[in-house]
Amino acid sequence: MKLINRYVAEVGRRLPLVKGRKDIENELRSTLEDMLEDRAQKSGRTADEAMEIELLTEYGAPQKVAETYDPTPYLVGPRMFPMFIMILKIVIAAVTFGMTIVTAIQVVTLSPMTGMELLKVIGEGLLNIVSASIAAFGNIALVFALIERFAPASEFKLDEDEKWDPISLMKEPEPEDIKAWEQILAIVFIFIVISIFNFNPQIIGINYMTGNEWKVIPILSEAFFRWLPLMNIAWVAEILLNGMLLRAGKWQISSRLFSIAIKVFQIVIGYFLLTGPSIITVTAESLKAIEGFDAEAAQILGTLAQQGARGVIALVMFLTAIDIIKSVVKMFRQKTSM
Repeated sequence: MKLINRYVAEVGRRLPLVKGRKDIENELRSTLEDMLEDRAQKSGRTADEAMEIELLTEYGAPQKVAETYDPTPYLVGPRMFPMFIMILKIVIAAVTFGMTIVTAIQVVTLSPMTGMELLKVIGEGLLNIVSASIAAFGNIALVFALIERFAPASEFKLDEDEKWDPISLMKEPEPEDIKAWEQILAIVFIFIVISIFNFNPQIIGINYMTGNEWKVIPILSEAFFRWLPLMNIAWVAEILLNGMLLRAGKWQISSRLFSIAIKVFQIVIGYFLLTGPSIITVTAESLKAIEGFDAEAAQILGTLAQQGARGVIALVMFLTAIDIIKSVVKMFRQKTSM
């Protein structure tokens, strides 16, 4: 039985790190031992190493056997790949568009520039687009890999035993049904936001050149990062909510309540941001530090930036409050229709 034990151990080594690995190994060992015993009885002789070799050769290579126990040996499988490509195109296009605008703003604000300086700004802009796209791809792949393993297959693929009916194309969607791509897109963007604010905040800044040296004015102040842990909690809660919706396939009263709680928490965070110190560092003084920047323009832009930041926060809080009211109304309608 030594070969069988080694064979089972080799299969187990190639299995994914799942909770049921030991159970699979025990089941496989028992199956092989029973097959070996049955083969020995039929041949009328005692099981030996040669018989083990013959049995294991017929059973197959450990890698092939291990693959039968892992239904998802790929990162993003066929059922999710079309949606993966669609989301990837949307996110990469958005990232490219956003980074292109940032580069264009740098070119305009830093003009006049020499030819080499212009090429340097454009080159760095292209590198930023590539690096941001790679980071976005990684976040999207991570999200889809998790969905591939934990989301029900029935949400993305027609049951093979179920006969497809063209009449289903005429059926209107239920009010509480969700569109899976919307939840996935939301999860992807939240991952990107978390990665930027927590690990790459230097991306959010004003780049300018003094002499031959590039300098950066960070846009976000210490006041913003003081409340970042609470924002992270809200973002993670949003990811959990979208995950719940993907699993359920529709809005339920429990998910509505969870969504309302998240939005209330977001309004509380917004209140702290609005009433506390400014969350941005763009002021007339910081803009005047940029060589060649007009003092009057710096005063106007600094004032607009400070007032605009608070205005955006207030607007987001207002829209979030409206969403809460809508969610409450939908929840009561759903409850009365049950």
